[in-house]
Amino acid sequence: MTNPIPEKDDMPLSGRFCFVLQRVSRVISRRLNSVLQSTGITGSQLMILDAIGLDGDLRQKDLAEFLAKDHATITANLAPLVRRGLVVRDEDRHDRRAQRLSLTPAGTFLLGQARELMEGFEADLGSRISGENALGELCNALDNLS
Repeated sequence: MTNPIPEKDDMPLSGRFCFVLQRVSRVISRRLNSVLQSTGITGSQLMILDAIGLDGDLRQKDLAEFLAKDHATITANLAPLVRRGLVVRDEDRHDRRAQRLSLTPAGTFLLGQARELMEGFEADLGSRISGENALGELCNALDNLS
C-alpha cells in the first residue's frame, strides 16, 4: 500500500517550494564551487566578476543591489579579487565616499575561463531537466520571484 500524497496543510516543510529551492541552491553552489576550483574563485566571486564585466565601471553599492547581497558580503568576496589583481577599485569622481569597480585584463581573462566552465556545468544541469529549453524557462520563472 502506498502512502497518499499529503494534503497541502499536511505537507512537511521539507517538501515545500522554499525549502526545496534552498536545498537545491546549496547543492548547486557546492557543485559550482567545485567546477570553478581550478580558477581559484567561488561562484559568488564569479557573480561579482560577471556583474562588473557587464557594466565595466560599477559602484560597489550598485553591485550589492544588483546581486541582492549586503555590503559586508560584497566586501568579503571582493577583497580576494582585488588582492589577486582581477578587480581594481577607483575613487568615484563624483562621490569620494563611493568606489568604482572595474576588471583588469587578468580579471577579464579569468572571467572568460570561468564562463566556459559555467557553460559545461549548466549543460549538465539542463540535461537533468526534461524539455528543450527547460533550464532557460526555469531561470526566467525564478527570476520573476526576485
